[in-house]
Amino acid sequence: MDTQKTSALIEIPPYVWDRPFYRTIRAVFSIFCKTYLQVSVHGQENIPATGGVIVASNHQSHLDVPLMGHAIPREARFPGKAELFSSPLLRSFLLSLGGFPLVRGEGDRKAISFSQTVVERGDVLVLFPEGTRSRNGSLSHFHRGLGVLSIKTGAPIVPAILVGSGRSMGVGSRFPRMGSIRIEFSPPIFPPKGPIQTSEMKQLSTNLTNAVEDAVRDLYERHRAD
Repeated sequence: MDTQKTSALIEIPPYVWDRPFYRTIRAVFSIFCKTYLQVSVHGQENIPATGGVIVASNHQSHLDVPLMGHAIPREARFPGKAELFSSPLLRSFLLSLGGFPLVRGEGDRKAISFSQTVVERGDVLVLFPEGTRSRNGSLSHFHRGLGVLSIKTGAPIVPAILVGSGRSMGVGSRFPRMGSIRIEFSPPIFPPKGPIQTSEMKQLSTNLTNAVEDAVRDLYERHRAD
């Protein structure tokens, strides 16, 4: 992707904060979740009721974003591949639902800056720190940027799992199949307090990211066979 096209895709307009369709789409999708997808949600009490928070989950399906939107009691925001925002109509629709574009390289810096703004405003940010969807259900290592963002903002990270979304609509599938999907949230993990020296950031953010990954992995393995 050339630089000019990339820059156009990652520009985030001011109206991104105004989401007129979010509640309506969520309500309609929730009916689909409860009937066709048979979604069960557990641990919602572990999501703080107010303040900035990061939800970190495994990633198996294009369904994962709307599923998290259904499961989280608060309105949430999600980064998505910039290519999804290339169509003006789809771009406006996704932005209004809380999505924002992410491009590797140059785009990462703008998306990270926007992610930080989301959390500092006191909103919920959902991340899939594996970076891509799993094709076989296994978990990949989490990217350290998760820990960096938490430390910079002071926001807790809520580990979460999605079990069954890959079976319903895995990589290459065009429409979800009926099935059973479990979504669960663990108690939040908090970043270290106090001033952080630049020289300490890499190790502390790695430790925090690993702790979240371990929590997600433990929870996922417990329910993977469900």
